[in-house]
Amino acid sequence: MTIRPQLVMWHVWSTKEKVNVGKLVNKCQCGRQRHASFDGFIESRSTDSHQNDDDFIERAIHLSSVLLEAAKRSARKRSSVHNASVWPLTPDLTIKVFSMLDTQSLFCAGATCSFFKMCTIDPLSYININLGTLIPKIKPKINNNKDAMVSTMIQRVGSALQSIKLGVEPPYIIDDDDDEWGIKRSQQLEESPFLTGSCLSSLSANGGVPGSRLRSLQLYKIKLKDKTTLSDALSACLSACHSLVELKFVGMMHVYISRILEAVSRYCRLLERFIFEFSGGRPDLVETSVCKEFVVNCPKITTLVLQACELFPSEAFELVKGFNELKYVDFSNCYSLTGAFLEDLATKGGGNSLEVMILRRVYNLDKVEVIKFLRALLAGKFRQLRHFDISASGGLVDTGDGSDLRYGVRYGGQFIYL
Repeated sequence: MTIRPQLVMWHVWSTKEKVNVGKLVNKCQCGRQRHASFDGFIESRSTDSHQNDDDFIERAIHLSSVLLEAAKRSARKRSSVHNASVWPLTPDLTIKVFSMLDTQSLFCAGATCSFFKMCTIDPLSYININLGTLIPKIKPKINNNKDAMVSTMIQRVGSALQSIKLGVEPPYIIDDDDDEWGIKRSQQLEESPFLTGSCLSSLSANGGVPGSRLRSLQLYKIKLKDKTTLSDALSACLSACHSLVELKFVGMMHVYISRILEAVSRYCRLLERFIFEFSGGRPDLVETSVCKEFVVNCPKITTLVLQACELFPSEAFELVKGFNELKYVDFSNCYSLTGAFLEDLATKGGGNSLEVMILRRVYNLDKVEVIKFLRALLAGKFRQLRHFDISASGGLVDTGDGSDLRYGVRYGGQFIYL
């Protein structure tokens, strides 16, 4: 009898009675339900004749073995297709390489493959997905292969997922020339390969189960065709990540920062560390209403980094004053930021828990306003502040008497860079 895997017909009692086993299997979603269904099916066919029952059971055993072998063959075919797409060597070269190994080495290679196969099917292996690297090492033949691999990992781990780190991290650049810094940064981000936002869709699949317990999400060089598409993709994935504590976006070139802040305010209210670095292109505006909503809905923020965004003094002051537990703030490369932000902190209060403030390459800082902030610092305000950096190759804007400004102030045992 020829058994076709596509449609298995089981002759259980007579030539007229047939059962579609494929349909029976598909109706049973979980293993326990499937076992109970098959048990009930076999018991329902029992008769008073022991001979007929024995024949029926023998046929069932034979069919189960045939189904098992068919399933194993199908699994081997799928594995072969997968290996052919990811294995870098051709079949003939692979055979030549392994034919040069001795029996013991082949045994060790086989044991290693079996071990890694068990690891790949264990959901606990993907609790912390770390695919961040300084140098791209994986170059799939098909562009979307890497996204598919990440999606498979996320789906496999399910609700046990705790952290994700994806993409090629841009190297940190220290350069005295601000223009040169921006050019180098953009070139490195353009040259490095990137994932797309499609790999994040799995976080919101199955009712958001994969993203429900995610604590940390770090993305480097994620890109789609336009701002709207990527912003929508990121907002959709954040809608399932209610337990996020850390959110880090670096190398973002096509995204609306206000859209991201809106999604964070709505869904990620346990967030403590938010890092966003815009790289290349025109900086995106941080809106006032969005800042207020962010402060109200995410009160646990301790680390806030908004680099290369269009951030005005009023919005910056709103953020620093609003977060009572804020310890680390970095508004570097925010060219619309002025010294009025520092003057407001000195005169209106706020930022009492700050330990680190970094305002590198902020061109519109006025010497007079910086002096007011430093005098407030030396007078006893901002007692927790240990690091203050406003370094820039062009220096500070001088619109008044800045004669008493020095290049540095030693405070609390550490140097404050000017």
